[in-house]
Amino acid sequence: MKLIAVMGAILGFSALLIATLALSQSSSAESGSPGGQATAATAAAMQHASIELGDIFIKPAETHVSAGHVMLDVRNTGGIQHDLALEDGPATPLLDAGATGALDLGVLEPGTYTVFCSVPGHREAGMVASLVVGEAGTDAGAAAGGRMLHSDEDYMAGVAAFPAETEGLGGQPMTPVMDGDVKVFELTAQEIEWEVSPGEFRTAMAYNGQVPGPAIRVQLGDRVRVVLHNELPESTAIHYHGLIVPNEQDGVPGLTQPLVLPGESYTYEFTVVNSGSHMYHSHMNGSVQIPMGLLGAFIVEDGTEVEVDQDITMILNDGPLGYTINGKGFPATQPIVANIGDRVRIRYMNEGLQIHPMHLHGMPQMVIAKDGYPLPQPHLEDTVTVAPGERIDVIVEVTELGAWAYHCHILSHAEGPNGMFGMVTAMIVNP
Repeated sequence: MKLIAVMGAILGFSALLIATLALSQSSSAESGSPGGQATAATAAAMQHASIELGDIFIKPAETHVSAGHVMLDVRNTGGIQHDLALEDGPATPLLDAGATGALDLGVLEPGTYTVFCSVPGHREAGMVASLVVGEAGTDAGAAAGGRMLHSDEDYMAGVAAFPAETEGLGGQPMTPVMDGDVKVFELTAQEIEWEVSPGEFRTAMAYNGQVPGPAIRVQLGDRVRVVLHNELPESTAIHYHGLIVPNEQDGVPGLTQPLVLPGESYTYEFTVVNSGSHMYHSHMNGSVQIPMGLLGAFIVEDGTEVEVDQDITMILNDGPLGYTINGKGFPATQPIVANIGDRVRIRYMNEGLQIHPMHLHGMPQMVIAKDGYPLPQPHLEDTVTVAPGERIDVIVEVTELGAWAYHCHILSHAEGPNGMFGMVTAMIVNP
């Protein structure tokens, strides 16, 4: 009898403990969420939405979910640390490059919320986005279990608009002014509003009102003078990436020259001693100024170039202007139009903060040079990976008719629920 009594007491205590724990967990769920009160029902209906942190941007710029319990799945695809914070709410820890995290926002009522990177200066540079919470059960995100359903209509509309007209065209050839035997190029750095894709204007930093800046093309052995006029609200400088220049012309404030302050001008002059595909860009606050547009091509010919029908520069960039090819995002990117039998040279230049593997459908790419230096053994590639700072030259032998997609194969740089965007163009091949 005593044993039965003891067992009964133990079972009674266990039941009481289980009930107490259940009550405690229920109480925690009801009081612990930043956006409102959670219940077992709302916990079961938790929505997940994906957010990408880059240098320096947040994608998508606008995320839609339904009212209820929201969890943001965060990935840092940039090269430096970022976090994600809700205005007046919780934040993730700092995420290293390539790391992932989660931001539990609890139960959110309908409305528009702001999320941003709280690292000093990053929000101001463009790392801010909107979280739009619709009425429960009415949002596309909820219908997909937190995943935004794709839009066939938007996808086809984007393709139909390609190539879309926008204001401004970057990378235009710049004709030098001669001062005796010296080729003189004048570059004015200033802030502008740049139309990246139809109707989408973003604040950019530009040389001579262009993103990318004017294309400089000279001959091996030329004497070159570049005069920089700084009309920005901050200091800047120009570095000649890949060019072998005297130390005092290298363009690094504090090491080789003074800062070029707002309102000031600075002159660089050197003799061009190495050929190939090179770049010029800011070397002051570079992680902001270069992604915002202070960049351009500097091509040096030496008379040994392979014979081609077209010679095209493709500058890749990512950051506050989004994912761009020559300063534009699809459907405003420019197609390459060629004929069967043409040989097309493409000079890839990555001025961004991320790797971009460039894939042309239908035809291989013959890699002939890297960082301005001809390869001793050219080789074929299907997808050409271009790292930040790299220049890679390829030849495409045009053999197949039709319109062929041409894009970065990190797919979040090229496609989303509303269709293609960013680093997408096409090679259109005529008979």
